[in-house]
Amino acid sequence: MLATQEALNQFVEETGGWIASQLEACTRCGMCTEACHFYLSSGNPAYSPVWKMELLRRAYEGRFTLSGRLKLALGIEKPISDADLEVWRTIDYEACTLCNRCSQVCPMGIDIGSLIHGVRGALAAADMVPNDLEQATQKQIEDGSPLGVDLDTWKDRMDWIQDEWDVELPIDVQGADTMAVFTSIELMKFPSNIAYIARIMKAAGESWTISSKGREVVNFGLFEGNTEHTVLFLKRIFDAAQELGVKRVMVTECGHAYEALRWTSFNLMQVPEGLEVTHITGMLGEFLNAGRIKLKAGAMDDRPITFHDACKIQRKGGHIKEPRQILNILAPENFVEMTPNREEGICCGAGGGVISIKEADQKRYDAFELKIDQMDQIGAQRVAMACSNCRLQFTDCVQHFDLDWKVYGLSQMVAESLAE
Repeated sequence: MLATQEALNQFVEETGGWIASQLEACTRCGMCTEACHFYLSSGNPAYSPVWKMELLRRAYEGRFTLSGRLKLALGIEKPISDADLEVWRTIDYEACTLCNRCSQVCPMGIDIGSLIHGVRGALAAADMVPNDLEQATQKQIEDGSPLGVDLDTWKDRMDWIQDEWDVELPIDVQGADTMAVFTSIELMKFPSNIAYIARIMKAAGESWTISSKGREVVNFGLFEGNTEHTVLFLKRIFDAAQELGVKRVMVTECGHAYEALRWTSFNLMQVPEGLEVTHITGMLGEFLNAGRIKLKAGAMDDRPITFHDACKIQRKGGHIKEPRQILNILAPENFVEMTPNREEGICCGAGGGVISIKEADQKRYDAFELKIDQMDQIGAQRVAMACSNCRLQFTDCVQHFDLDWKVYGLSQMVAESLAE
């Protein structure tokens, strides 16, 4: 029962007035269930968002409410056990991407995603993090990257990108305005994305740099629910930004990294004053509207193309207009929307660390069938997105389901369509 006690201690530590108000407001109406892609693709009631936060509710009521203590005393409610932790370990890590679409439909306005993240925090305190996720986190602690990309490998990879795509990557430039922070997914899986962004920054005349110290923007501590690790990885980025004296940190194509730097950080640590955190999607819109870059009108207008809304970039980050502005220039006759879209868009099924957990593969493949249905409904075989984790899910599922699709990164489309 040691694991259970560690989890309960974490629940008690994190349960304050805000969490209490959220839990008390929940009527357990179940409306959030129909918003969850894992439930929709499986029909499994255990994947209902309200059930995913059940451990937190039981811990709160059993410790802080009279009715909860009475239920425990009378045997109506059972104490949380190690077996319970094992069950919710699978539910909350493998069948939840923390996309927070459930909160969009909650009639009480409950931030369900944050409560589920709180359950992950307790599971992490009890050493209940899935092995694959834990190993990736340890690699990020030791090597600086969840994919094990150490500094020497990173330097070799950056040199290769410069040679392969004939671009200049300004590294560790003091006093640049913008520090771009990439993911190891981009570095290892989509290296051309780094070259594409370099071309865009050059075309826009942006003063920018890349840091060899703050070289990994993905935050596996956030996926774990481990605050100490989350802060450690955030601090590496912020320390690098301060050392280089930049004005802003620009997250490239990653949604959860944007969430961690832009919002989560302010609740966990002292963020450097005056440092702006932005996303490449927002900067593309700024460059375009300021006339700093121009695109070839109709450059991708030969057949239908659609856009996948990333949960943390579009739903949470609000960068909804910029991708559509770009696509309406590149494909004015053939840009078509999936339904639902924008804030109500369906998650790809791989975020929140799910894609790093081998045992969750079938769940994320099942969830992706919702995206296949959306694409089929509009007759599109081309799709763009602004998140490399989503892009990894799409490309993996294209192979898994043998789909005749073309998957684009937003920066790729812009770089390939720049007007001279």
